[in-house]
Amino acid sequence: MPRKFREDEKKAIRQALLEAAKTMFRQYGIQKTSVAALTEAAGISQGAFYLFFPSKEALFYEVFRREEQKLKEVLLAEWAMRPLTQDRFAEMLIQAVKSIEQEPILRLMIDRKEYEWLMRKLPPEYAERHTTEDENVLVPLIKQWQDEGVMLKEDPRTIVAVIRSFFMQLLFRDEIGEKFDEAVLLQAEWLAKGLIVK
Repeated sequence: MPRKFREDEKKAIRQALLEAAKTMFRQYGIQKTSVAALTEAAGISQGAFYLFFPSKEALFYEVFRREEQKLKEVLLAEWAMRPLTQDRFAEMLIQAVKSIEQEPILRLMIDRKEYEWLMRKLPPEYAERHTTEDENVLVPLIKQWQDEGVMLKEDPRTIVAVIRSFFMQLLFRDEIGEKFDEAVLLQAEWLAKGLIVK
């Protein structure tokens, strides 16, 4: 049975697991990273791991959430700096795509095999929580843009779903084929023209 940890030890171990996970998931992916390697890096037993996370997939999800939050903060800060136009909205979508493709942790979520593995392993409430978190960030911004008269007056949650569907296509790069980049750019432009009034 794993030993009990003091609160300060728990905090330090959790942080060590997150840091080890970030490094190992970037290097090896989700499936090839073992709980044994993670716990060795954090200096705890494999049994103790489950005091902190229910699975390595749950640990990955936490690392992913943190990286995604950083990206959202950067993008939202940039988006708030200048008035929204169709061109700027399309640019923001493409900038987000490029950022996802450049960050190894975020890129794992657009790797079809890793994504499907993760969705099989995680309980459904993780995906539901992710959708809710996206809505919590984007709905107030969408309402603001609607109040300013620059975004189409549709249900903000529906607009979030449209934006999420734009990013979900990243999972199908191979199926879409060699014109994928051009198609994404064109879709970003069309989405901007459909959602942004001026």
